[in-house]
Amino acid sequence: MDTIVIINWCLIACSLVFSIIAFYYTRKTKKRYEKIALKLGNGEDITSIIGSYIDEVENLKNKDEEIINYFGVLNKQLGDSIQKVGLYKYNAYNNTKNKLSFALALLNRENTGIILNSIYGVDDSNIYAKPIIKGKSKINLSSEEEEAIKIAIEQK
Repeated sequence: MDTIVIINWCLIACSLVFSIIAFYYTRKTKKRYEKIALKLGNGEDITSIIGSYIDEVENLKNKDEEIINYFGVLNKQLGDSIQKVGLYKYNAYNNTKNKLSFALALLNRENTGIILNSIYGVDDSNIYAKPIIKGKSKINLSSEEEEAIKIAIEQK
């Protein structure tokens, strides 16, 4: 029994010595880390600097998401705006020297919009408007109006 007790005390003593040595080196490493951290942070604690950088990165991520959402809305609005214009000038009654009548197509990205047809005569002028949906109209179109739509659609 005495040998078992002696072995246990030796193991306890060895464990205590190893714990003291580990504590010493841990403390020494911590002090060295703190010195290096203060050098890198120009006198400030580098962990707080890194924390502030992480916060800035998170703020930038949020800003990026806001920008992406904003451009998504902007792209949708742009799709609804007039992007294609087709103008076809013609002489409606062959009684003037200049082509003063015209058909004007104003279309968005999906070729939806309006066509304006201005017919010029010697005594009067008239303007007609017709809706265009995806390049077509439910109302009969003149050849001049169809040509103006074709010009608008062919634009890039």
